[in-house]
Amino acid sequence: MILGSKRNNVKDKVPSHKSQTRDKPSRAAPAKPVQQTQSAKPPTTVAKATSKTNAAPKQGLPKNNVLRGLKAPRSEAAGSMIHSRLKKKSPWFQSILDPLHGADAKIPDETGVETGTCQLVERVSFTTNSNGFGGMRIFSPYANTYVPSGSDPQGVNWQNQIGASGTDVTWGTLDGGSGYTLRGWAFQGIEDLKAITNQHRIVSAEIIVESEISLSENKGEMCLFTVPFANLDSPQYDDYLNHYKSIVVPLNLNKPAITRWYPESREDWSFKSFLRTDGTTPSDQEDAATAFPYWQMGVLISGADPDAPVRVQIVVNYEFIPKFNTLNVVDAAPSPQDATEVDLVETWTQDLPVATVIPATRATSSPSTVSPQHGENDSGTGFGMFFNVIKELAPLALSLL
Repeated sequence: MILGSKRNNVKDKVPSHKSQTRDKPSRAAPAKPVQQTQSAKPPTTVAKATSKTNAAPKQGLPKNNVLRGLKAPRSEAAGSMIHSRLKKKSPWFQSILDPLHGADAKIPDETGVETGTCQLVERVSFTTNSNGFGGMRIFSPYANTYVPSGSDPQGVNWQNQIGASGTDVTWGTLDGGSGYTLRGWAFQGIEDLKAITNQHRIVSAEIIVESEISLSENKGEMCLFTVPFANLDSPQYDDYLNHYKSIVVPLNLNKPAITRWYPESREDWSFKSFLRTDGTTPSDQEDAATAFPYWQMGVLISGADPDAPVRVQIVVNYEFIPKFNTLNVVDAAPSPQDATEVDLVETWTQDLPVATVIPATRATSSPSTVSPQHGENDSGTGFGMFFNVIKELAPLALSLL
């Protein structure tokens, strides 16, 4: 259209010269070819410029290529948002993140059998000694644990800090004023768990610690730690203080804190492994080391006033293989199989804080089931987390093309 309009202008101009040649032929005749030659050049120049202008949209980029510099940061931000949305759609990760509100979650690997779930919630307390030092730990959250002489026949799940000094840590119980370094207590629900299960494993667990020290005497600190697959010999307070991903919270912060279990494997143990619950509980510590994994989660209070009260809430979510064919109290169902979710959760927990401060509203709330439930996070397609990954990545891929 541009060329046509220019040519029409040329034709319009030529007759005007002809009319002039009729009046003054001697002057118009030599100028005629010059005007035609000069008027033919502008359309050629316009045609070249038009072809360059039309070629730019085909490349899909402005002349300064601004989009090339924006692709990387845009995809990085989008990737972070995608992971954030995917985490909310993983029942297992939500249970690890908040075990108190993560009941009924399962590890979505291939078990090949139907499994049930149960949640253990137990509240304990302790006070600091004359040096303002105290603490408690989970020795192991598993059911088939070590039973030292004179201890609870159900095994040792948790212990108090009974050392007299403010630096040496001694785990055990105080019985009639005497200190027993190996003794401890079983979870109150362990006996019931053993009665209905063949094997069990941990899905998620945590301890929630709240100081009840009065504001006028609110001094000192608490150290929260998680030590997988280890039972430290003759530990010192600094051993826990400097342990990997432990935290120190000033008591005058007046906020509850947690430390949690997280999926980790070693050569002879995997977090996916089911441990027997119907076997004989070992009474020898060496035999115990091959029967169940140590897994410490605990808190130590230092620098507080004597007899300072501290409240601890223990939460453990179990997945188990039932012992009987029929149980009215257990809703056994096929374990979800979602390899994509397992891989993602293992990646996400690497950056997850093991111990952290939490709001008081969460610490004082009632237990609840995990949300979303297994099978409710893939729009009914049956593809699990893989469906959500494709759903999130498709728009991103199209935007980057």
